[in-house]
Amino acid sequence: MAAFEFQALNAQGKTIKGIQNGDTAKQVRADLRAQGLTPLDVKSVSDKDASKSAGKGRRISRAKIKVNELSILTRQMATLLDSGMTVEETLSAVIKQSEGHKIKTIMSDIRSLVTEGYSLSDAIATYPNSFPEIYRASISAGEQSGTLDNVLDRLADYLEDSHAMQQKVSQAVVYPIFLFVVCAAILVGLVVVVVPKVVDVYKDLGQELPFLTTLVIKISNLMVNYGLFIFGALVAIVVGIKYIFSQPKPKFWLHSLYLKIGGLRKMVQNIDSARMSRTLSIMVGSGVPILASMRASEGVMSNQVLRRDLELATEEVAQGVSIGRALDRNGNFPPLLVHMVTSGENSGRLGHMLEKAASATENEMQTRINMMVSLLGPVMILFMGSMVLTIVLAILMPMFNLQNLVNF
Repeated sequence: MAAFEFQALNAQGKTIKGIQNGDTAKQVRADLRAQGLTPLDVKSVSDKDASKSAGKGRRISRAKIKVNELSILTRQMATLLDSGMTVEETLSAVIKQSEGHKIKTIMSDIRSLVTEGYSLSDAIATYPNSFPEIYRASISAGEQSGTLDNVLDRLADYLEDSHAMQQKVSQAVVYPIFLFVVCAAILVGLVVVVVPKVVDVYKDLGQELPFLTTLVIKISNLMVNYGLFIFGALVAIVVGIKYIFSQPKPKFWLHSLYLKIGGLRKMVQNIDSARMSRTLSIMVGSGVPILASMRASEGVMSNQVLRRDLELATEEVAQGVSIGRALDRNGNFPPLLVHMVTSGENSGRLGHMLEKAASATENEMQTRINMMVSLLGPVMILFMGSMVLTIVLAILMPMFNLQNLVNF
């Protein structure tokens, strides 16, 4: 039995959408008519936004569930499985509970696949954009070990922590950008609107203007006459720089530069180390082999240099080198992480120590973000105040000179 997405008219002539299970589209249409609905369109969920993956004959969809939605969904599934419900019953309950149309569509298709005999891990593998590699590998390990409810509970914790860390990083980036835009808008407004009006006062005086006043007037004229061209050029430069550094070699060079700048190096190390530690922790704790866990963790690394180092470390571990020694080879991972991984290997508590390492690096990252945000506000205000003071002085200095001449 497959899942079908439909559009139909009810008795009041209103168009409604929904998901209906059935063997064929014809049967679904008949069921809709039996419910007093007039079917307009019926499509198989698996056919929508789907294609065949090479060599496997398996449906692969491009649909995507947001991280916060996936964490809620996972928590619901863990709770329902823990209550004794089967996987199919759990999926049915989640579909009824979900409010979003996209989630209903995806979960209905997954339930159809499970009903057809697919395992849950194979079913969710048809939606790689919605369920990351760590999710699929952990589900597979949970199915094999019979601890699927515990695995889902750990995954829900992982997704919630990941979403929280993503919000922290976004806060560190968005706040400075917002301050910069506000400051730039105020300065441009002063230069383009205020300065030209004041300049008219000095035109008929025939007085030699101070250097600072002349400079501000020239900048004002440039902004008024060529402002749009300057703005377009800046946009083109930004787009060009973004394109250049999206290419593999320039991007790798830029990420290498990040790791050479003092404060930024620590921030980048903490963000990626926390992601890697948390991912390894959840996968090792779920029973996924360490090599598969390390390979899956490569996907959560945003810095290309650290990702390469993890890839090299994975190759060394495959050859028999300890994880701690492999991570310490290039010196780009925090010493605390390396020490705790080594301790976890020696004590046989690798998953636990990875979780502690993730918490420690996340706490350090949060402390650095708080410090940066608290310092950035006053610095930006000081900068804006200095620029405004400069413009005000440029406007007032000719008045002071004129007053001195009158008094003389």
